[in-house]
This record gives sequence, structure tokens and C-alpha cells, in this order.
Amino acid sequence: MLVTLIVFVAILALLVLAHEAGHFVVARKNGIKVDEFGFGLPPRIFGAHVSRNGWKWIWGGRELTDAEKQSGTVYSLNLIPLGGFVKIKGENGEMANEPDSFGAKKIWQRTVVL
Repeated sequence: MLVTLIVFVAILALLVLAHEAGHFVVARKNGIKVDEFGFGLPPRIFGAHVSRNGWKWIWGGRELTDAEKQSGTVYSLNLIPLGGFVKIKGENGEMANEPDSFGAKKIWQRTVVL
């Protein structure tokens, strides 16, 4: 019974990861900046992003600095393994005047991302 539950959770986690990766790839292909790609649900255990000097690690659930936000996508592993998310720049309608924002894209582009 316990093995079945563990296998179920592992398969579900892989399906969620693949689903969220689809949102990530389509957003990037349409020129939309992805702020964070998270496996699991927050709080964040750790994350990593690429900076000019290579990969930088982010430990814990602290807020990102402006430099970290500007450096590109943060790839994170979060505490609750039952889910995942893609945080897309401008997904709540803010920053619609910035060309790499979700809100600045045409309706068909926003539709395929979602």
C-alpha cells in the first residue's frame, strides 16, 4: 500500500513537471520572460539561476533581489512535491508596456501559453 502511494505521487509529480515545462517552453518561444520555474509548491527549498559568473544558488524562501530577478529564470525546488508552477512576467496584467511581458503579447500568444 505504501509503495503504491509513493509510486503514485512520483508519477503525478513527473506529469506535473512535464505539464509545467510545456507552459515554460511555449512562453519562451513566444518571447515571454519566465521569472521562475518551480517544481513543488512553495515555500522554496532552494533555487538556481544563471548569472554572468555562472550558476548562482538561492537558499530558502526569501524574496529575490532585483539583480536575481533581472538575471533570468530561477529554477526552484519547493517543499510540497504535489504540484509545480511557472511564474510568467506580467501574468497578472502588470508590466503590459514591456515587450517581454505576458500582458504585452497578442491574444493568440497568451492563449497558447495558457
